[in-house]
Amino acid sequence: AAPAAPSGGLPKAPMAAGGRKPRILIVDDSEMTARIIEADLVSKGFEVHVADTADKATKIILKKQTRPDLVLLDVRMPNVNGEQFCRFIKSNSLFKGIKVLLCSGENVEELQRICREAGADGYIPKDAVMGSLVAKELMPPGAE
Repeated sequence: AAPAAPSGGLPKAPMAAGGRKPRILIVDDSEMTARIIEADLVSKGFEVHVADTADKATKIILKKQTRPDLVLLDVRMPNVNGEQFCRFIKSNSLFKGIKVLLCSGENVEELQRICREAGADGYIPKDAVMGSLVAKELMPPGAE
């Protein structure tokens, strides 16, 4: 039998400091998008928190027991956008261990620019995240 193809998406969660699951905070004003990503990450062993505004995300980040190791941040949100929120996280010494990945439907050049200017650790095109997750759920086995 041929070996199974590796599944796409993020790898299984390694243990974070203190033997707990790594925490990921998804900040996205689209609840559907956030829930799809959340379900995938939870299935891979991450502890996931979701916020639909920068205010809610800030409250989660400020609490030691919910402070994430990684923030998956939507760039285009009402009020405080992802670029501004990333700068806030990166400029605050309390949060220096937190990695920030921008997640957006923007084109890659625009994402790279925002990433550089906001000081993010990286970016993931939203269609790549959503595409691999949704395709995995909807594709009949062997149809790839």
